[in-house]
Amino acid sequence: MRSILVSSLLLALALSGCAGSSMGKAECQTADWKAVGYEDGAKGYGADRFGKRRKACAEHGVAANFDAYRAGQAEGIVVYCQPRNGYQLGTRGYRYAIDCPTHLAGTFQTANNDGFGLYERRVARDNIGKQLRYNQQRTKQIEHLIARKTAKLVSPRVRPDHRMSLVVELKQLGEEKVQVEQSISQLENDYADASRVYEGYRNSVANRY
Repeated sequence: MRSILVSSLLLALALSGCAGSSMGKAECQTADWKAVGYEDGAKGYGADRFGKRRKACAEHGVAANFDAYRAGQAEGIVVYCQPRNGYQLGTRGYRYAIDCPTHLAGTFQTANNDGFGLYERRVARDNIGKQLRYNQQRTKQIEHLIARKTAKLVSPRVRPDHRMSLVVELKQLGEEKVQVEQSISQLENDYADASRVYEGYRNSVANRY
């Protein structure tokens, strides 16, 4: 239940209107600096984020409260540094890049590494899948070209010099078709292997988070 609540909170914060560090005059004048710090911390921002907010408010003649901000940011970072969030960030390709509190840093980094491992395996599988689909499409293109050029070749109206060019092109297309079809067979095997690796890894780590 706690992990679900944490994930929901992080999603809500990500969708909130305070995602940027720029603050308008009204925001600066009415800001609850502890709440602002908490939101920033829960999104993974360090205390250096305060400098941007301070500068934005200074332009409106408003002084920011660092102590309140820092207290809120310290509480928010605890939410961010939960293992489930580290894992989810890893699955989206984000590596551990923030100073979590000492008592959370180890588990957060481990979870992030687990998630990134899943991301890497998914990318490897998907790249093979993209190449497989491209080659399958190329096979259809080659078949269409072969049919079109063969029709021209047998036409009585084709010039002798053009006929020879068509013969050469058809030979090249035939050779390419054989190569592409052979690569498709290998890619299908590679995709199946990569899928098994991905699913096996996912099953081994997903239940931890």
